[in-house]
Amino acid sequence: MKNKFIILSILSLFITSCSISNPLKKESKIIAKDCPQSLILYEARTFDFDDAIVELPTGYDLSCYLIEQEGVVEISTNYSLNVHLKEKEKEIYQVDLIIFVTDKSEEIIFEEFRFPKELNIQNEKQKNLVFNFTDRIKIDSDIYNSGIKLYYALN
Repeated sequence: MKNKFIILSILSLFITSCSISNPLKKESKIIAKDCPQSLILYEARTFDFDDAIVELPTGYDLSCYLIEQEGVVEISTNYSLNVHLKEKEKEIYQVDLIIFVTDKSEEIIFEEFRFPKELNIQNEKQKNLVFNFTDRIKIDSDIYNSGIKLYYALN
């Protein structure tokens, strides 16, 4: 009888502890969103060093998610930077990817994000190299919902 009581007590404690939600634990709700229009600024899509050209090709991917708890939309960008070597004089090239967030009319720049990139040239024989990156930005959901555009540039 004692064993049954102990087993039932433990079992009931286990069941009630699993069914009661923890009030201290806050769950963040993440919702997929349609991504805004995005463009690469033509004049700033390449950066010419004397011995190499770094290019931001147009084949990039965007993913957009509303993070309700934080009140922001996170935009994840997967992109590549192509390096075309003329001569190998340096082993490291440094460029900044810049993302401008504007309103739909392109009159107001809400934010500017800079992502410094260090491109290490390790293979001396290759003249064309591809470096893949993923960067994330967060935009206030009210600004996002008012309508934005994204512009990409190299500097």
